[in-house]
Amino acid sequence: MKKIAFILFLLISVISNNVIAIEKNAETFVMETTTKAKSIILDTKLNDQQKRQQLENLALNTVDVEGLAKFTLGEEGKKLSEKQISEFVKIFMVFFSKNISSKLKDYSDQDVTITGSKKISDIYVLVNSKITNAKDKQEILVDWRVFLVNGKLTIRDLVVEGLSLARTQREEFASIIGNKGFEALIENLKEYITKN
Repeated sequence: MKKIAFILFLLISVISNNVIAIEKNAETFVMETTTKAKSIILDTKLNDQQKRQQLENLALNTVDVEGLAKFTLGEEGKKLSEKQISEFVKIFMVFFSKNISSKLKDYSDQDVTITGSKKISDIYVLVNSKITNAKDKQEILVDWRVFLVNGKLTIRDLVVEGLSLARTQREEFASIIGNKGFEALIENLKEYITKN
């Protein structure tokens, strides 16, 4: 009986340590990602174009852009051919990287603090943070949906003050497809890429 109790204790300890490890790894991943972004923005040796390029590369390396692209298609994705989905994913990756790099330009005055995390499943951790503006001390709550994909941590969504950016993007795309069709969405993305 003592042996069984001891084995159960060991199992619980191992499981608890694994949960803590996954959560801490996700927290570290988010912190390292935001720190890298800020260091690129503040690097005086880089010109604006170089900063944008490095921020785009960082985004593509830390975000599950392909998974995000397919998510943003929602139900509409089921109506598309493999060729259409493949075309969309390629264009979305460029759109996403340019979109995120343009938004990060104003990130230099922001400080990120990790406030906690919660393991949702074996491959999904929700990391909680607050972003504080250095000038006016205004705080924004941001949750990071971090997933383990093929042994690598990756970001699939940001929830800003309770609003999912991925879901918002999906609703916007669904509206375009519903009103004007899939090709109109492709053209919209290409137009954004050309302008940015």
